[in-house]
Order: sequence, then C-alpha cells, then structure tokens
Amino acid sequence: MEATNYIRRHAILPLIGMLCTFVSFKYANPQYATHATGELHWTVLPSSFITINGSSNINTFGCEASGTFKADRLQGGVSKDGKRVNMKGAITIAINQFDCHNRMLNADLRKTLKADEHPQMTIRFVSLERMPLCDGGEDFISGSVVIELAGQRKPFNLRYAFSKTNTGYKLEGSRTFSFADFNLTPPKKVGGLVKVKDQFDVAFTLLLDNCK
Repeated sequence: MEATNYIRRHAILPLIGMLCTFVSFKYANPQYATHATGELHWTVLPSSFITINGSSNINTFGCEASGTFKADRLQGGVSKDGKRVNMKGAITIAINQFDCHNRMLNADLRKTLKADEHPQMTIRFVSLERMPLCDGGEDFISGSVVIELAGQRKPFNLRYAFSKTNTGYKLEGSRTFSFADFNLTPPKKVGGLVKVKDQFDVAFTLLLDNCK
C-alpha cells in the first residue's frame, strides 16, 4: 500500500508542475492576456476612409469617402465588471462626400439616402467586448455601434479586425444592411428595368495613432 501511494504522489507532482507552468505561460504571454484593465485614446488619422458598396441586377458599385469626414477622439475604458470596454466617440460623414465615380450614381445615392433632409451619416462607437491585443498580430474583436442614417438611429453589432501598420494601428469593420433597416427604398432606373438590390455594405478602415 505504501508503495502504491508513493507511486501516486510522484505521478501527480509532475502533472501539477505542468499545470502551473501552463497557467504562468498563459497570463505572461500577450496572446492569452485578457487586458481586464486599461483605457483607449485613439486619434483617427486623415488617411482613414469609409465605403458604401451595393449591387443591381446588372452590376456592382462602390462609393468612397476618404479624409473628408469628422472624427471625434475615440475613448474607451473597461467597465466596472470587467466584461466590456465602454466607448465614446463617433465618425460623421456628409452623404454628398461619397464619390461613386459616376455622376448618375452619385445623384441616385444622395436621393436614396435622403441627403437633402438628413445630410450626414454618423457611426457612434458604444462598446468593445475587450481591450484589443497590441502584440503586432491581427486581432479580431466584436463591438457595438449606433448608426444614424436618413433620420434613423439603429444599434448594430460589428466584427472588427485590429492590426498594426507602419505608422500606427488599423481598425477595420463592415456590415451588410438592408435599405429597409433605415426605412429606405432602393432606387430604380430606366422605368424599373435596372433594380438595385435591397442590401448594401458599409465598411470603414480607421487608421489610428496608437494601440491604447
């Protein structure tokens, strides 16, 4: 019996040592760090851009606005329960600043998005699921925003890609919407023969000055 207990003790000790080593590595390695505390202070650089992409029954189109939108300094802090990062700040773009590289498409987009009545689109940042990793690799993180478009305010969840660049960091996000999400009707051309599909994609690439 004593021999059996001796073998068990000496078999368990290495396992405990391996477990302690793994736990120490997990929390020392930034790949596994949870970043339960901290703050964000991001300046959005002028080289950032936003696109609206859509399609019709005959082709696709893309409309881009770069370096022409208003951006608050984005700030965030970990919530008291440590379960999310509460964000403040927004980016605002005039609808008329989107360039579809086609005069008729520009006019159609502005009319569809009711630019005369509601000239701006705003993306307000609400929260992130956690602090982003700053280890130089690409980090995927979820967050919530409120989008104001055509007089409507709608909350949405987004999936971001966060990565390092030569000059700072980059936050990329996109989401597919339907025109009905904002009580809009897709435009039609040539007596209804050309029909724009009831979905469009809003994507943004924000170039940031730092990670935190």
